[in-house]
Amino acid sequence: MFYRLFGWWVRWQACKMAATVMSGRGDGEEPLSPLVWSVTVFFEKYICDGADGTADDFGPKDAIELKSVESK
Repeated sequence: MFYRLFGWWVRWQACKMAATVMSGRGDGEEPLSPLVWSVTVFFEKYICDGADGTADDFGPKDAIELKSVESK
């Protein structure tokens, strides 16, 4: 329901975030459109589902073991 009412706003904000990310990128050989689209989809997913929902789709598939670091 949220996306039906605010889908245009979510996509607009995701595009703005993707443009911000891409603005610091230098000129390269690879085409930018697939990268911009991927970043936009990532931010759109993040806005709709939060960090936990985004991690399910974009995060690591295997559990990561966290180890503590001791200071010397």
